[in-house]
Amino acid sequence: MSEAQTLPAIAAAIGSLCAKGVIVALDEFQTCLRGPLRALPSLLQSQVDCLQDIETEGGIIVLGSVQAEMEMLLHDSRTPLFGRTTFNLNLGPWDLRTVFHVCDLHRAHDAKRVLTLWTLFGGVPKYWRHFAEVENIDPIPNWGDWAAEVCASLFLRTGAPLHQEGEMLLQHELRRTSLAILRVVAKRTRCSYAELRRAVPEVTSPGPYLKTLIHDLRVIRKDLPLLAGDGARRARYSVSDPFLRAWTAALQQACMAARIRPSSEVARLLIPRLSTLEGYAFEELVHLATEEVSIAGSSGFPVTAPVGGFWKRPRRGGEIEIDMIARNEETRRVRFGSCKRNPREHDDDALASFRRHVKRFLETDEGKRFSDWDQELALYSPRFPPRQRNRLETEGWTCRDLPDFRNRLDRSDAGATGAFIVSEKVAGRD
Repeated sequence: MSEAQTLPAIAAAIGSLCAKGVIVALDEFQTCLRGPLRALPSLLQSQVDCLQDIETEGGIIVLGSVQAEMEMLLHDSRTPLFGRTTFNLNLGPWDLRTVFHVCDLHRAHDAKRVLTLWTLFGGVPKYWRHFAEVENIDPIPNWGDWAAEVCASLFLRTGAPLHQEGEMLLQHELRRTSLAILRVVAKRTRCSYAELRRAVPEVTSPGPYLKTLIHDLRVIRKDLPLLAGDGARRARYSVSDPFLRAWTAALQQACMAARIRPSSEVARLLIPRLSTLEGYAFEELVHLATEEVSIAGSSGFPVTAPVGGFWKRPRRGGEIEIDMIARNEETRRVRFGSCKRNPREHDDDALASFRRHVKRFLETDEGKRFSDWDQELALYSPRFPPRQRNRLETEGWTCRDLPDFRNRLDRSDAGATGAFIVSEKVAGRD
């Protein structure tokens, strides 16, 4: 069969299988944008149109790892398959129960190490698989040395599995202006619209680019102050994917430096920036964990609305900043949380400041509704030392850490081992 006959024959075979009730999955479909497969979408168009005229349980599932190119193939009005998709299936990351157990499998169950890995990978199985293949890091007792070796082994050394991963993703997904906006947001970790305008003055209207990055590509998240009536004016933008956030904020520059300096030296210099990123990631992790244990039915504080933070600059006085607000409308309970990556930062000054922020929030228009609710002040860290925890709880504070969340998820009705697939060496699947 000649090359000119191959693609039509493939398309016809796919259509025939689907007509007989078979579901055909085509992986890495974005490669049809270029090269010898470029004609395949047009050939599939006629097959799909024929299938829509008959009753069959068969169909075509197209998969692709480059979201921007998949959007172009399926949702651009100029492409053959435009308007022919019946549904979109978006695969999300692992939930936290799975992350905790995969960490256990690879002897990274210490809370500080769990936070580091989640900051780098989120819940993407592919990246966890690469971590599972790193050798000789289990015996490293010091967190800083361990984290430096993880970064060097996975990102910085020549031939490291993720050395070019971030750059390849960005080149495939983003064009120059969108990439510039993403870098600005990542550098600031949390960025206002005004800050973005100042940082990229050459872009007269960042709005359309932000819309694409938020709604289409989902690499930037727009956060609004929880409960705020005028929150749209106080929106904050952040990189939503942990891996891209770590890459654009720290790892990309470190990979470039490792080309001319020893990777072990660059890795040690990377640790302070990684620690800062972990502070922001931990706050996000607390929000997620609070919701997950509530959904699992194992929470001591079930929530009836999404968990979020609050920020405001009143006309009088300084800013109000609360890391977490969780509420239960049915029982009229509200929990205010302060998140610290290092439990020692929950010192007397920080506790007094936290109380002031909550007090001032309760005086705002948004906070007055909680004045007669049961109010709880909670402190969060990756892991509390027992002595500090006992002292804080004696003083009336609620303390929660990653082991607490882990234990509650393990006790949930959903079970702890059915949500993921692992082997002895490799965690998860691509």
